[in-house]
Amino acid sequence: MRWIKATVKYLIITLMVVALAITAFLTLAPTFGAASGGESLARIEASDNFRDGQFHNIITTAIDTSDPDQPQSIAAYLFPSADKNPQSPLPSKSLEVPLITPGKFAWLGHSTILFNAGGKYILTDPVFNRASPVPFYGKPFALENPTTIDDLPKIDVVIISHDHYDHLDHLAIMELDNKVDRFLVPLGLSAHLQRWGVAAEKITELDWYDNKNIHDITFTLLPARHFSGRGITNGFSTLWGSWAVATSELNVWFSGDSGYFDELATIGKKYGPFDIAFIENGAYSNNWNQIHMMPEQAVQASLDLRAKVFFPIHWGKFDLALHPWDEPIRRATKAASRQGVSIATPLIGEVFSVEDVPGNHWWKSVD
Repeated sequence: MRWIKATVKYLIITLMVVALAITAFLTLAPTFGAASGGESLARIEASDNFRDGQFHNIITTAIDTSDPDQPQSIAAYLFPSADKNPQSPLPSKSLEVPLITPGKFAWLGHSTILFNAGGKYILTDPVFNRASPVPFYGKPFALENPTTIDDLPKIDVVIISHDHYDHLDHLAIMELDNKVDRFLVPLGLSAHLQRWGVAAEKITELDWYDNKNIHDITFTLLPARHFSGRGITNGFSTLWGSWAVATSELNVWFSGDSGYFDELATIGKKYGPFDIAFIENGAYSNNWNQIHMMPEQAVQASLDLRAKVFFPIHWGKFDLALHPWDEPIRRATKAASRQGVSIATPLIGEVFSVEDVPGNHWWKSVD
């Protein structure tokens, strides 16, 4: 009996140590960011979009839309089929910054886009590391010619859509800080960036339909149908959104993450037509179909937004859902062709303009 008591004792101690380690990690690890306070918290609490202690979508939105009679197997995520993800590095181009003149764009994978508007460099949702707070999940796919932060030019403005890990990479923010003049973020994200060393005066927080003019470029934070949160208990504590970036010669829409909803048509009427719309087109599932778009909905969204060119993003870099890695682009190109929508499909790192839209189906050559 003595050995049983000793085993139980050591098991309890081990569980306590593990619990303390997890608690310390969730509390102290910088990747989880920080809670808002002071003036930022006052603005949050005064927002029409913040009620009962949290932010709300414009329309009723469920995070989980799964069928309780058909539960998803955890094994499907832990042990994916061999053909679910690319088995060789994805074809890509080395970033050539001198080519990114006004009106030029380069997709760096997932939701990260570098573009030139009015002679100024704009960067969206910079994620260059893992799309996860833990080291065993969220590793990016291998690329033939990956772009690093060292390859980037000095950035005039970084715009961030929300604080999920595949859109807000704390290591990238720390590495980018000295290269960036201004960060534009939804309400509540300033606290995260300041914890990671970004000076408060470099950060501007906006509510939906607020705008900020920088270097004759108008940045407008617009609604999205999604949610936020980096920890277990802080969901909906910060705002999420899409962005319109407009100069006298260029009008761009960036979706961040969003489910399909009627507000997209309202945005198109009020802020469009857009020269190009970067619309999320990956990591979708029927289990969360109100907070992410299916590829066919992304194509319809480009029509609602009155976009001249539809650019599918949020795919091709991370494994974040159960569908095969290239299913989003295959479905999007098919739907775009069916609806007569101009779709841009450049290689990652390839520089292009809306006047010269690349349409190479490069994913077909990947093993």
